[in-house]
Amino acid sequence: MKNQQDLLIELGTEDLPAKLLLDLSREFAELLCKHLQAAELSFTDHEVYCTPRRLAVRVNNLDVCQHDQIIERKGPSKDHAYDKDGNPTQAAIGFARSCKIEVEKLELKEIDGQIKLYFQSQRKGLTTNELIPDILQKTIDDLSAPKRMAWNDSEAEFIRPVRWLLVLLGTETVPVELFNLRSSNLTYGHRFHSSKEIIIKHPDEYVDKLNKKGHVLVDFTTRKNEILRQVENMAIRVSGTPIYSKDLLNEVTNLVEWPCALLGEFDEKFLNMPKELLISTMQDKQKYFPLVSKDGELISKFIIISNIESRNPDIVIHGNEKVIVPRFDDASFFWQRDKNKTLSSNQELLKSLVFEKQLGSVYDKSQRISNLAKVFSAQLNVDENLAKNAAMLCKCDLLTELVGEFPELQGVVGKYLALNDKEDIDVAQAIEEHYLPRQAGGELPSSALGKLLAISDRIDTLIGIFAIGKKPSGVKDPYGLRRASLAILRIIIETGIKLDIHACLAESAKLFPKEINAAAVVDEVFEYILERLRTYYTEKGIVPDIIDSVLANRPTAPQDIDARIQALRSFRKLPNAASLSAANKRIRNILKKTKRDSICEVNKGLFKEDAELALHSAVEKLSDEVEVLFKRHEYEQALNKLADLRQPVDTFFDDVMVMVDDEDLKKNRVSLLAKIDSLFMQVADFSRLQS
Repeated sequence: MKNQQDLLIELGTEDLPAKLLLDLSREFAELLCKHLQAAELSFTDHEVYCTPRRLAVRVNNLDVCQHDQIIERKGPSKDHAYDKDGNPTQAAIGFARSCKIEVEKLELKEIDGQIKLYFQSQRKGLTTNELIPDILQKTIDDLSAPKRMAWNDSEAEFIRPVRWLLVLLGTETVPVELFNLRSSNLTYGHRFHSSKEIIIKHPDEYVDKLNKKGHVLVDFTTRKNEILRQVENMAIRVSGTPIYSKDLLNEVTNLVEWPCALLGEFDEKFLNMPKELLISTMQDKQKYFPLVSKDGELISKFIIISNIESRNPDIVIHGNEKVIVPRFDDASFFWQRDKNKTLSSNQELLKSLVFEKQLGSVYDKSQRISNLAKVFSAQLNVDENLAKNAAMLCKCDLLTELVGEFPELQGVVGKYLALNDKEDIDVAQAIEEHYLPRQAGGELPSSALGKLLAISDRIDTLIGIFAIGKKPSGVKDPYGLRRASLAILRIIIETGIKLDIHACLAESAKLFPKEINAAAVVDEVFEYILERLRTYYTEKGIVPDIIDSVLANRPTAPQDIDARIQALRSFRKLPNAASLSAANKRIRNILKKTKRDSICEVNKGLFKEDAELALHSAVEKLSDEVEVLFKRHEYEQALNKLADLRQPVDTFFDDVMVMVDDEDLKKNRVSLLAKIDSLFMQVADFSRLQS
């Protein structure tokens, strides 16, 4: 037998939860590999497979046994091991006992300059077959599967009943007893297309045999791509474009083993409802792929992914078409009932809807959002009255029957009801957009009013929750404050809003009752948001020292921070960057040793060296130019100009001694360096940049 063989393990189960399947299969594989490594078994790589009825892992080129090990143990020194008559002491006897041999069989060996008792033995490695049962049990035990269940007389529990167990090392079945089952080299295909057991003689056969004999596409990516291919081809036939999210595609992929796309249709009368309502019903309730026309309008057709290649597909299609009708009828019923009253009529009812016990009702929150939005409306060129109206309406759809049934459509429902009430179109759009982005990397608000409400809403939540002492701790973040912070940063930076975050937080704090003492947490919330900024830029590939250099100056406007970071990123590519950064560190070290009151106006009359005169002239020439650029936040252009200081700065440090005995001369030279430092510090603390 070769020293390495491929290992294949498959747990055959009842249908696993589709939303958990992908993460569960990956964790299963990672834990298995972790325990193999802990058992000192090496392998090249592994492959993960999963369908609704199975979790499987193939580990390639796995050692068939552990390597033999030489075990060495060092005992007490000879002086401590034997008494003056040469008899073994208790220390020697105890060491021999721990090694499970007699004292006479221990050796004496020079170790680290001392003669010590020494023991060496060889431990023969166990075979992988012997190790697999325990490794597989540990893997199952460590899985973070929620709500495990029991299904037979054994004490075994799992997320779903396990029906078969395949464990194959090369061509040999590894004997394992788990879940009251004995392992074999048998697997089972599709529940309806393949009734017979399938023999797997070697892991190489697994994927192909399940495909050809079992009607199972066991590889997730292969299955997903097949679904996409069928969906896109089906959509082309009706001149449509499918609408789906990554989550929907993954979930549908995890619901089927043998995907078959079918085209369904519904009554066009339902198209009179908001399209988002129909799309949500088809996607979230039924896992269908809605279709839109070339101009983006929803059409009365949808794509079903069936888990069976039916001989009578019309029956499957008709069944799905029948199911969708009552779903749409329910949605239509709620829509008509919600339209019977105005959105604004829900404002008073918001007083009975608690936002947070200590922070009051959703009505109270709406008022705070309204007041905060009014303060900053001018900066975003938004009409103050529109801001007030939109803020007071933006949470009103929480009390509608539609949002009660479709909570994922909060904001969307509000927009349509506002339009139905003939509210200003900007107000209606802002009601929907103030929830954006709905997830990480999601779409941002496009309107100025929508951006203003989105920021104001999240700032109110941040200040309020921090003020009552319920800030996130560890991984717990029940109020989604990390997401809220990142959303604020993304909206401001990526849509180009000139807004001071610290000022927003301070204004928000003024709107809470005095007993809340929200003003006390403004700086803490600001620091919390800045920490999220580090995450934001790190994910964009910005190196940490650039982020640290900019944030060291505590700028408070995210757009300004972004301009500095991008400028510093570009500056670093300049030929003079490394030398200037090193010089800035040297300048900063000198200034750290200098009392601030010793820095004064530079006196040209005190210059004694050509190098200090040349540096002063260069600084004076550039100061006025770069100050103008700094005021316009054109940091990249300013740094390009400051890069010209490299030569005079280098010459200054080569030719001039700063810390001289002459106190006036020393102060003058330090003041010149302080002026250079102050220019660069308007962008960042360059001393923090790594070489």
